Formats: sequence, C-alpha cells, structure tokens
Amino acid sequence: MARRSSVDVGFLLIDGYDVMGVTTDLTDKVEAIVEEMLPYGEGWPDNLYTGVKKAELSQEGYFDDAADSINDALKDKSGDTRVLCYGLEGNEVGQQFIGYKGAVQVNYERVATRGQLHRANAKYNGSGQVDEGAIVHGHTARESDGDTKATPASVSAQTTAGGVAYLQLSALDLDGGNDLTIKILESTNEVDWDELLTFTAATAAPAAERVVIAGNVKKHLAVSWEFDGGTDPTAKFFVGFKRN
Repeated sequence: MARRSSVDVGFLLIDGYDVMGVTTDLTDKVEAIVEEMLPYGEGWPDNLYTGVKKAELSQEGYFDDAADSINDALKDKSGDTRVLCYGLEGNEVGQQFIGYKGAVQVNYERVATRGQLHRANAKYNGSGQVDEGAIVHGHTARESDGDTKATPASVSAQTTAGGVAYLQLSALDLDGGNDLTIKILESTNEVDWDELLTFTAATAAPAAERVVIAGNVKKHLAVSWEFDGGTDPTAKFFVGFKRN
C-alpha cells in the first residue's frame, strides 16, 4: 500500500465549488454507534454495534473572497445539506474518491489573527450514506464534446447491485449555447458502449448531483459530454461512481 501525503489530495468540491486551493486541513471521521450491554451478574460489559454509523467532517483553510472561492462556498450555508466529494489519492481515473450524499454544514468560522492570514473553517455532519468509489472523470477542464472511452475506469467483472454516481461541475461557460449534458457509459469489452445514466443537463456552475441506480453495472465505465450550441464553450467537472 502506498503512503499518501498532502500533495496527493486531488480535489475538494462542495456543491460544485472548488475549494482545493484554499484548504489546508481536512478531517473525516466515520463512527460506528455501539451500545454498552451489561446484564445483571456480569462483571464485564459488552459493546454491541447497533448497525448505525455517523459521519463528521471538518475543513480548515484560508479566507478568500474571490468569486466561487471558499467564502462564496460557505457563507450563509450553515444548515444546508451539501453534496461533497474529495480525493485523497489523486485526480486520475480509477483512483478512489469519497462522496457525501449529504453533508449538513453545521457552521462557518472566519478567523482573523494579527500577523497571520485570515482563516475560513467549516464543520459538517453526514446526512445519509458516505460512499467510497472510483474516479471516472477527474476534475478536469474540457473545451469541446468528447468522451473517455479510451481510458475507462474498470473492475474485474460486471457487478449486479447498482451504484451511486456523483457529478461536481465547478465551471461552465456555454458561450451562447443552451446546456451541457454529461453521461456515464458502460461496456463489457471497451468497444461497444451503452448509456448507464445521464445527469441533469447543466446550464450554470457551480452545481452538483448525486444519482442512484439499480441493477447490473458492466465492468468498464467511461464519461461522455456534449455541449448544446455555443461558439467555444468550456467546462470543468468531476464524475465518480461507487458500485454497490
């Protein structure tokens, strides 16, 4: 197993807001809820797993008031449920990412200290499932229609229990066009491709979406994207998928 460090963090996206460049610390905790059981006559308690888990996440970083940076991402959002994704292994296809179905922003803390850069910190409680899946399209800019069929995210065999897809769109310039459509494609042989799912057509960024599907998922996954109109449209987005 390779050791990882801060240089391996590939992205941190919150509802499409890219706060990677201003974040310094990220603490993620998933806890199993247990109950202590000590019947009469027993001298040592048992701790039994209740089947329930909870997740907590905190981030610390530098305050930045640029458009779509950390202040825009966090201000006035306490109490909101956010779609949050980050990658500790990098930003390449096939590497692991972590996605929060819902991260309820508990607070937003701005810290001004003499002689230091201002800080911007936030805490979240997980609302629903935390998914660990594979990157299908790294957080990358695109300037025209295309796909990743030549570099799919692959597993050893088809899976049968569905999965969860994440989209994080951090930038979009339609340049007079109508929208951007992003799909996940699937294949058994990397030659013949079918549509697995289509995200909601995007007309603005930042934006994020989480989609749950059921049934079989073929062994190879790729992403396609298509701009509807526009002279020279551009976008920057991430797609990840967690197989069940």
